[in-house]
Amino acid sequence: MKISKEKLFGYGAVCKIGAQLLAVMEPKIWIHKQLVKNGKQEKADEFGFKAVKKWATFITKVAKMDITVTGLEKIPKDRTLLFVPNHQSFADVPLLLHVLKDYDFGFMMKNSLNKFFAIDQIQKIIKCVPIVPEDMRDCIKAIRKTAEQIKGGLSMVIFPEGQRHSSNTPEAFMNGAFKICQKTGVTVVPIYLRNVFNVYEAHDKIITPAEISVTILDPIETENMTRNDVQKLNDRVYNLILNEAKKYPDYEPKAV
Repeated sequence: MKISKEKLFGYGAVCKIGAQLLAVMEPKIWIHKQLVKNGKQEKADEFGFKAVKKWATFITKVAKMDITVTGLEKIPKDRTLLFVPNHQSFADVPLLLHVLKDYDFGFMMKNSLNKFFAIDQIQKIIKCVPIVPEDMRDCIKAIRKTAEQIKGGLSMVIFPEGQRHSSNTPEAFMNGAFKICQKTGVTVVPIYLRNVFNVYEAHDKIITPAEISVTILDPIETENMTRNDVQKLNDRVYNLILNEAKKYPDYEPKAV
């Protein structure tokens, strides 16, 4: 049976990423563990974030993501941040780690990938907060944990759609991210991701070269927020991202 060039590229990319994970990241995971074990947490964090971001950059190159980034200059460099992007693809995570490589941050992420040992360890290295969306108690726990990490000085990424959508038009946002703002007063950085689903989800889950754009939108200060402001902030961030999506000719409004 003849295999298309597209599938050969995709299978080859998966093999390269897997080989890099085993040959490079696994030893670095071990080094990180030893640093933590020896009480060198600060050095472990520095080493771990650098290693994970380097691996993420490797993924973007192997997958041939042609990335255009605008608005990086808008990101404040003197404070803890909450990055709030729309969510299109598994590729969103390495993409953001690569594009925002000047910042250390974790993700609030579904726990579905925790069964893969190396991925689970990578998530722990960058202090990701696992969440079970179907479990309300777990969601509350994850929100509290994320707020604690932000108060402790670590920036975070939350996808407020709650799940991936293979579309350039964002779905409605949930309030979890914005409740964290009310608890912490963190600066919000909205981000519009475009065409990332073309890397993987749009082609029968085969890695495919894609032209991607990442747009950093104007930061929003959330000091002195009250509970009554949570939905207002949700609407504001959603509309900023939605209005960015509308700038493109292939924008498709959602059916009401």
